[in-house]
Amino acid sequence: MTTATTVRLHKALYLPAAIQQAAEDFKDFAKFHVELDGDHHVVTLTDPDPEADGDIAAEFCNFALAHTAARKRRKPG
Repeated sequence: MTTATTVRLHKALYLPAAIQQAAEDFKDFAKFHVELDGDHHVVTLTDPDPEADGDIAAEFCNFALAHTAARKRRKPG
């Protein structure tokens, strides 16, 4: 049986490149599939590492938000 977790990230708050970077950061802990659904990026996490400590989905969201903030700070005003 495959375990899957889905998170919806509003596109006004999360940049696609930041979500992809977070997925790359967490590739050793789960598989990630990202698609756009209206105003949300829908991220499905599958095959989580059973040895991982903590909530992979929550930490992934934190990283995606941090990457978004960093990218937005770098944009010229």
